[in-house]
Amino acid sequence: MTARRPVWNRGPPGGDHGSVCRRITVLLVTALAVAGLLAGCGGSSSAAPKLGPDDVLVADFSFTPATLTVKAGTTVTWKFDQPSAPHNVVSLANPPVFNSGTPKGTGTFAFTFSTPGTYQYVCQVHPSMRGTVIVTP
Repeated sequence: MTARRPVWNRGPPGGDHGSVCRRITVLLVTALAVAGLLAGCGGSSSAAPKLGPDDVLVADFSFTPATLTVKAGTTVTWKFDQPSAPHNVVSLANPPVFNSGTPKGTGTFAFTFSTPGTYQYVCQVHPSMRGTVIVTP
């Protein structure tokens, strides 16, 4: 009596092992391609911009850092990096001390803080996004 191979090791009827290998290869390549496409569907389209000590990143529905301390006379630059969800930067003072204007997904906004104090700000589009600039003498 001849021992039979396990079902998983028998191959297709007729013995065409090459076509099975080709099918498996096509399936694996397709799965890897789909996985690569899905991995590229993040919030930002590229690496985050380089930040200096007086920069604030506006991305992923947050300000980073959320609190920034600078000396009077310093220009703070907000760098927008979330093309899929535009943001803006508006001080909470009444009237606002600074306002970046129309929401944008990319680009920058800069403001020079000349007077010491604490300046809170918000994204008007996403009010849960809040930040603070503390200006020292």
